[in-house]
Amino acid sequence: MFRIGEFAQIAQVSGRQLRFYDQLGLLQPAHIDQQTGYRYYTIRQLPRLNSILALKELGLSLEQIAPLIEKDLSPAELRSMLTLKRAQVERSLQEEESRLRHIESRIAQIDREGKADGFDVIVKSAIPPMPFLSVSGTFESMDEVVRMVRTVAEEGTRQIKPTLRDKLVVIARNDCDSEKIDLDIGFSLTRPSNASVRIAGDLVLRASELPAVETMATIVRPGTNAESHGAFSTVGRWIEANNYEVAGACREIFLEPITAPPGFEGALVEIQFPIRRAA
Repeated sequence: MFRIGEFAQIAQVSGRQLRFYDQLGLLQPAHIDQQTGYRYYTIRQLPRLNSILALKELGLSLEQIAPLIEKDLSPAELRSMLTLKRAQVERSLQEEESRLRHIESRIAQIDREGKADGFDVIVKSAIPPMPFLSVSGTFESMDEVVRMVRTVAEEGTRQIKPTLRDKLVVIARNDCDSEKIDLDIGFSLTRPSNASVRIAGDLVLRASELPAVETMATIVRPGTNAESHGAFSTVGRWIEANNYEVAGACREIFLEPITAPPGFEGALVEIQFPIRRAA
């Protein structure tokens, strides 16, 4: 028989590892000297240890390994466990590949802009449906858009109860073949409501629902101003670099009110693009 240090050297593992396997009941010494407490192993325990190490190398946890070496599992049972582990590893690889693309995209941004700060694109998942009170419109210019957004913000803030009103939202539904700007402008709500709000003339905020979105590429920018286009460009480059494509209408969520400081030009806005993997 071999003392623990000798057996560890033969098996190319640490003595600490053998003690840990002993504590878990995976590989107990063949003999323990009652007077000295020394652990002794036999060479015939090496195949069991090698089985533990081989299964661990496949990525199975020690909790999963224990029943495998305690009883003779059928090939079908072992195959099922390994198939499950393979799926887990494949998901991990996909996540790491996605993380690598994010890193490469950020490096490219730094190389392009010559600075480390700037806009950060964040991916959000499982966006729930959202009650929405809005008005739809088609606009000839950004000046018209700004005036309407201000009107909706002011009248919505004045007429919608604070307990119901959430955030100012602008949805862009632009047809790529049209030069006009097609928008829904309104407020997300804290709960569903059938309320309607007349804001000016025939313009009425009407209840609807923003659909749930599986995956969003998001970015936060300060204010709606001459430099805002930079944030959209950043999201667009990120979507392309990370092998996604746009899967729905862009949303602009105003995280701060525009009817008070910092105002329309300074309020933080989160741009959200529904995305999916490109074919």
